[in-house]
Amino acid sequence: MKRNAYILFVILIGLIVSCNQGSRNNSQQSFGPGGGMGPGNFDPQAFVNRQMDELKEALELTKDQEKKVREIISSGFETMQKAREEMRDGSGNFEGMREKMQKMREEQNEKIKEVLSDEQWTKYDEIQKEMRERMRQGGGPGRPQ
Repeated sequence: MKRNAYILFVILIGLIVSCNQGSRNNSQQSFGPGGGMGPGNFDPQAFVNRQMDELKEALELTKDQEKKVREIISSGFETMQKAREEMRDGSGNFEGMREKMQKMREEQNEKIKEVLSDEQWTKYDEIQKEMRERMRQGGGPGRPQ
């Protein structure tokens, strides 16, 4: 009887630990396996947070600048997300979508430029150029090759 209770106890503990491990892994995963943005795995807030962490460190943003840049990036992200959804719904063509996104990025950059100092803007512009180059090479944002 004691042996059966012990075996049941060990199985129960194993089950609890494995369930806890699975939920911890799922809650921290904001992108697909290997860091990719697979379908259903994309977390917009995690994307904005990751971008802000990079900018905060690289540009040495003040708290006020950080707040303003975060608002600009979040708002721009939401606008672009809506445009992507419209494209998926079939209410636009790829070329028109690309031009629209480019214009949105330019407007977002103008707003960010107003918040940053000249020195910070120069660094920000360099970061954006590096990111575009990584994207062209297939590395994705934030992942150097």
